[in-house]
Amino acid sequence: MQSAERQTTPVAEPKPPQAPPETPAAPEPGRLRWPAVLLGCLLIVVDNYWVVRMERVVAGPYPTTISLFANAIFVLAALIGLNALLRRFRPRWQLSQAELLLIYTMVSIGAALAGLDFLPILVQMIGHPFWFVNQGHLAQFGDHLPRQLMVDDVDVLRGYYNGNDTLYRWEYLLGWARPMLIWTVFVVVLIFVMMCINVLVRKQWADRERLSFPIVVLPLEMTAAGGRLFHNKLMWGGLLLAGGIDFINGMAFLYPNIPEITVKHVDLRPMLTTKPWNAMGWTPYSFYPFAVGLGYLLPLDLLFSCWFFYLFWKLQLVVASAAGWDATPDFPFVKEQAFGGYMAILLFLAWIGRGTIREMWRHILGMRSEVDDSSEGMSYRWALIGVIAGVAALSGFFSWIGLPYWIAVVAFGLYFGLSIAITRIRAELGPPVHDMHFSGPDSILTRAWGTTYFDDRQLTAINWFWFFNRAYRGHPMPVGLEGLRMADRTRASRRFFFWAIMLAALVGTVSTFWAYLDQAYALGTTGKFRAGYQMAQQAYNRLGGWITGPQVANEQANWALAIGFLCASGLMLLRLNFWWSPFHPIGFAISGSWSMNLVWLPLFIAWGIKLGVLRYGGLRLFRLLMPFFLGLILGEALVGCGWSLYGLIFNVPTYSFWGA
Repeated sequence: MQSAERQTTPVAEPKPPQAPPETPAAPEPGRLRWPAVLLGCLLIVVDNYWVVRMERVVAGPYPTTISLFANAIFVLAALIGLNALLRRFRPRWQLSQAELLLIYTMVSIGAALAGLDFLPILVQMIGHPFWFVNQGHLAQFGDHLPRQLMVDDVDVLRGYYNGNDTLYRWEYLLGWARPMLIWTVFVVVLIFVMMCINVLVRKQWADRERLSFPIVVLPLEMTAAGGRLFHNKLMWGGLLLAGGIDFINGMAFLYPNIPEITVKHVDLRPMLTTKPWNAMGWTPYSFYPFAVGLGYLLPLDLLFSCWFFYLFWKLQLVVASAAGWDATPDFPFVKEQAFGGYMAILLFLAWIGRGTIREMWRHILGMRSEVDDSSEGMSYRWALIGVIAGVAALSGFFSWIGLPYWIAVVAFGLYFGLSIAITRIRAELGPPVHDMHFSGPDSILTRAWGTTYFDDRQLTAINWFWFFNRAYRGHPMPVGLEGLRMADRTRASRRFFFWAIMLAALVGTVSTFWAYLDQAYALGTTGKFRAGYQMAQQAYNRLGGWITGPQVANEQANWALAIGFLCASGLMLLRLNFWWSPFHPIGFAISGSWSMNLVWLPLFIAWGIKLGVLRYGGLRLFRLLMPFFLGLILGEALVGCGWSLYGLIFNVPTYSFWGA
């Protein structure tokens, strides 16, 4: 019998389980590299061209007139999308949270310089009186103009004003080179002084007082590890609501048969035609979604104070008209009252920070102190030296063009005082707007002392303050401090941030000159530009009025300034003694501004929502709903700026989500 052996198939040895593909480790949040700085510089050039196009050539939007620049948020969102691709395909190239926020800060600094209220005004002023000779400006003050800082060659200016030309001609480049170089140095020194002041105040405001810095909330949440904001359904609800409104309105702009959802400001003035109510003047209402979103981040007392004091200023105008007091020009001097409020805030800041100031001073002198500045943007000693040397240099510059040195020092003292107050307001409360139209040292000194106090050459020199003092909407100083705050939150090097911001100031200044002149020679500032020379015209018409119609000191305006100072001081004392007081002195100061007209109703809506949320749901519900309101801001920034890019690419007018 044949033995049949059972044949068995050999079984292969089991392979050890394979580990899943290794996910690239996320970079350390605080990592900073120089390629990120170079990318930031490149984006500044591109973004500044876009900003000039939006705010000067076409009819908006005007993102640099808002505290949180929508264009910078748009760029940050694009970088986050690019970073997701890098994480997948080139993990070593991906940007850390600190690098994303550094680029965002650099782009914001560049945008502040290219914005509606800064360098474009200077470019307009450089050649204006030599082209518009028919306005008689050269006969009034031509001998006092600093021609070394200006372009007086009509052949160079012809293409700039008429268009259909190109900047890239040797004679044009030479004509603009000297004034551009000198003014670039001036602007960089100006920003350097701001950043030195930011170094000196950062510890007191961020570490000791623990201010909330509401403006940085959205950028920090957008760049947080794991993209948690983008996984939140409430955020997407807010984004789709605000973005959907802007999308529909953009389509309605292109196709008028589509009905528009009215959220932009509508003037109530046609309904207020009888005396004394017509004294209220321009009184619009609006429903801007992003303003409601920003308002949700503000403290309740500030929200209340913004809309309350806005109506308070309007009531002053009505009462003045009813009583016949409006026969006095500018009565009741709202700008002066608000300026006095800012000065009271500045004095109060010095008082509450006196302990830190004392310790810093001991440290600067080399005495024993509790202060440690080893991780700051620069040492306190060098920061103080930078402030003193910078103010001395800036004052010397204005002395060179005709202003007595001591008056220049006073003027820059007022300017940086206002800058500190605005930076503090942004750090503590983060209002969506702060403009202070016509409240700079050039306006205040000529009102308080009278134009008769100055001779024609001095008035001509003071007039140059106009380009960085006409309004304070897109001020660079709070942007710089917010950058240092984001460095804190990501544990990144403040020193790296400091010098990257200074590089951004240089690149932003040069690129703004280039962007404005490039488009000016192609389109013509008196041609296709929507706002190509009007602000320079305002400046020189004002100067002509000073010279041909000299005025003595305005005592009533000075009294209004003092009253504003006392009112804001009283509100501060009220808050110190009664914690429940709903009246905030900062609301008193900023609500007299022009831009508050545009957002007072959205802030009222945000106040009502937040009051209800906190009363019936507490902090837990407030935090739970916050992503929805961040989505409102983000949705309007993305879709609103998206329409602007569409118009730029296809050279067609498009919907402007925000009007200046």
